[in-house]
Amino acid sequence: MRYELLITDLDGTLVDLGIDWDQLRERIRKTMGWSHPLKPLGPSIPVAAGGDREKIESAFKIVETAEMEAAMRAERDEKLILSLTRLRNLGLRIGLVTLQAINPALTALRRLGVLEFFDAFVTREISLSREEQLKIVMEKLMGVPERSIFVGDTEMDLESSRKVGCFFISVGKRVRGEFSAESFYQVPDIVEVLLNE
Repeated sequence: MRYELLITDLDGTLVDLGIDWDQLRERIRKTMGWSHPLKPLGPSIPVAAGGDREKIESAFKIVETAEMEAAMRAERDEKLILSLTRLRNLGLRIGLVTLQAINPALTALRRLGVLEFFDAFVTREISLSREEQLKIVMEKLMGVPERSIFVGDTEMDLESSRKVGCFFISVGKRVRGEFSAESFYQVPDIVEVLLNE
């Protein structure tokens, strides 16, 4: 199969930004006076807020502050730069989908030294649905599901890739795809195998 497009999630997949998501959920619940479990966090906020725009904005401000603090701790990653260089040299266009806000996402990518590798970004400002994010990034990069690979680290990522119809590579231990990598550094090796099948 000739794959043309690789799409990756950001935190937990491309890199671990060290955000304590459970602690962040607790902080939001406390501040907002909510009892909602807030899982997954981004899509749950509008539900917990009952659609109240002001409450949604307030909750996402708390999230974005934590995301920006984490992004500012990111450091240049030579192994990640090498991994993305290899993927680019395999002829792939590269997109990013994330439930983070645009500013922290771009800050993290810039500090990691990998911003220029990405041809398109879809952040939570555009959509809170991972399935929709994948469709949008494919549309932006003129890709089709059967020629696209999605790299993610959650059950939501796996389910979304199945619904959209793209090939899934899992990173980390939270979810297992047909092909699994310990970290993003192993993804180019898997992609090479797929391209040579």
